[in-house]
Amino acid sequence: MDIAYGPGEWPADWIRMQEGTETPLLRKSFRVDKPIQKAVLCGTALGVFELRLNGNKLGDSHLMPGWTDYRKRVYYQTFDVRERIVLGENVLGAILGDGWFAGYIGPFGDKGYYGHDARFSCVLMLEYEDGSEQTLVSGADWRAIEGPVLKSDLLMGEVYDARRDEAGWDAPGFDDSGWKEPRCLVPGEELLPEAIEPFPGTPIRTVDEIRAQSVSSPAAGISVFDMGQNMVGVAELKVQAPAGTRITLRFGEMLNENGTVYTDNLRAARATDVYIAKGGGEEIWTPRFTYHGFRYVQVEGLPDDLPIDTVTGMVWMSGLKETASFECSNGKVNQLFRNIQWGFRGNYLDVPTDCPQRDERLGWTGDTQMFIRSASYLADIRPFFDKWLVDLHDAQAADGGYPDYAPYLGRKGYASAAWADAGVICPHVLWQAYGDTDVIRKWWPQMKKYMELICTGDNRHNGPDAESYGDWLNIDAETPTRMIGLAYRAYDARLMQEMAAVIEEDDDYIHFTFEAEKSRKLFRDAFFQGSQVAVKTQTACALAIAMELLDGDDLEQAKNCLFQCLEESAGYLTTGFVGTGYLCPALTKAGRSDLAVQLLLNEGSPSWLFEVNNGATTIWERWNSWTKEDGFGDVSMNSFNHYAFGAVCEWMFESLAGFRPAAPGFERIVFEPCLTEKFDYVKAAYDSIQGRVSCHWKKVSNGWKLKIETPVPARVILPDAVESVDGGRHEFLVENRAVRLCEV
Repeated sequence: MDIAYGPGEWPADWIRMQEGTETPLLRKSFRVDKPIQKAVLCGTALGVFELRLNGNKLGDSHLMPGWTDYRKRVYYQTFDVRERIVLGENVLGAILGDGWFAGYIGPFGDKGYYGHDARFSCVLMLEYEDGSEQTLVSGADWRAIEGPVLKSDLLMGEVYDARRDEAGWDAPGFDDSGWKEPRCLVPGEELLPEAIEPFPGTPIRTVDEIRAQSVSSPAAGISVFDMGQNMVGVAELKVQAPAGTRITLRFGEMLNENGTVYTDNLRAARATDVYIAKGGGEEIWTPRFTYHGFRYVQVEGLPDDLPIDTVTGMVWMSGLKETASFECSNGKVNQLFRNIQWGFRGNYLDVPTDCPQRDERLGWTGDTQMFIRSASYLADIRPFFDKWLVDLHDAQAADGGYPDYAPYLGRKGYASAAWADAGVICPHVLWQAYGDTDVIRKWWPQMKKYMELICTGDNRHNGPDAESYGDWLNIDAETPTRMIGLAYRAYDARLMQEMAAVIEEDDDYIHFTFEAEKSRKLFRDAFFQGSQVAVKTQTACALAIAMELLDGDDLEQAKNCLFQCLEESAGYLTTGFVGTGYLCPALTKAGRSDLAVQLLLNEGSPSWLFEVNNGATTIWERWNSWTKEDGFGDVSMNSFNHYAFGAVCEWMFESLAGFRPAAPGFERIVFEPCLTEKFDYVKAAYDSIQGRVSCHWKKVSNGWKLKIETPVPARVILPDAVESVDGGRHEFLVENRAVRLCEV
């Protein structure tokens, strides 16, 4: 039932309780008296919901139907329920929660930004073997009651009173005479979405279960479970306790000095679940309508000597197919890669959030475009971005500006350099990774409108009074906002030129060819003062080199300036969100992969391995989120799961391991590994759209041995030699600066 419904076309009512609970139970009993050959159920909510049929949950996803700008659209999920319908009585059930629609959302203190009350709606279409059809819809003939979920909120947590469980409420034979008629939304009473559409993305699922590694008791009545991994999802609780026992679970990423869970960095998010025991034996409970970012779970209200299996971590993310592996001889770098993976998993949850634990969890456009190249290696992200690019364009301003985050909540700004550019960069990366031009064609008019805005003489993005977040969280090396904007303007124009060519928009190709050159000149004029580099920061130089904005002597000066900046910082980075992802690729393009390797292997602060040495299992928001000397960083903004600085992952695949696409969709591949004495071996693999790509190089007594696997023709670039190979497996020996092709 892939039908998009416009205003007034959806055939079902939007229902909820008449009064009371935020999280009601809803049910509808119906009869089927003859064989069916098709049964399709479509469910949606202004809020979040779980659908049930004849006593069982439908599907394996969480927080349906996801987050959108509900004023513009909401999605429905479709279920084939033919095998679950029985002759006789059947029962449809739904549990409804506030979710993003009516709960707390973002860092602005808003509750009910879109609406005050969550609502559920569904359509069940039955086709019988005799050719007749029947449609059942949500409406006033359903029944409703306050359920055991007393409160549910994505930021605050969930409260569940197991004493209110009603066994069999969603199954045939249940007496619902004490239930009430639901309240149907009256047309015009509240704003409804402009469209109701089939869900285009990948639902949130449980992708892993983590058992606690240890449990401690820092104080009487408090037990702290260490999951061993900073993760995103919920905690499954297994207990035996007297009826009415109130059990509180608090979540955090770090511990205080006294061993309790650190929550100061959560700001207004309470991130607290409460379970009230039913009594009478073992009880197992998993929250439905909240999620947390956490490594530690603090349990209060039970005896101190709890078994370690009291808490199990249920890992949630959008259920994407993961596609990458990486391993090397340095265990700390391996942990860094795992940290990047876990940061990706925790923040690709319906929208690409910046962080999953505090009162924020927004789809920041800057973080998204900075990490998308890395993400495209880690998983097949196409369905995820099919959905999020709709969110982004729903939020696009009338003048073409893209917002700072999407879905948009009416706060912060538009057309911020390095943030708004996600509207151009994300479709380009998806085309390069998967070779599909549909994503370009779909959003081409909108991308052109954005370029029209930022290529004017006076705009917020790169004009004389440009405003943006700059090189966010840099280390005392501020790059002018306008410089960043001019770099992205020129870079965007080149990407538009490439995309115009592939979709055969000839006039646009000519236009963006001209605009790319004009914008490069504007950048060059700002980057230099006379013949000298005017902006001597690692970020400015890295953008100039990695984005290919300079040529000839200008480029050589930028390279030398970058080397000098690194020398002045004792070989350590000073970059923030904007510069970090470009820094190692720029050094490799500048012929100094050795300096990029040094940056990767640095262990002092600031560095990636400093975090690893201090127990990180995800990427931190700040280079100094925690230090032994100063403790925790600024509590107003200090996430321990924030993937932006993990953008080095792209360089780890494309340079350190050494493979990258030479044509969109990996139709051709280049292998150019960074052979360095700093590693005994490096190996990585990626399941591309063409097939498996892998590269494994290791030191041997007389040089390096290289093994590659490619599904398509490839070039292999090694010291003093370039080889062309067909698809398959190949080996090379780099010996005394010479290269031999070995038989596999």
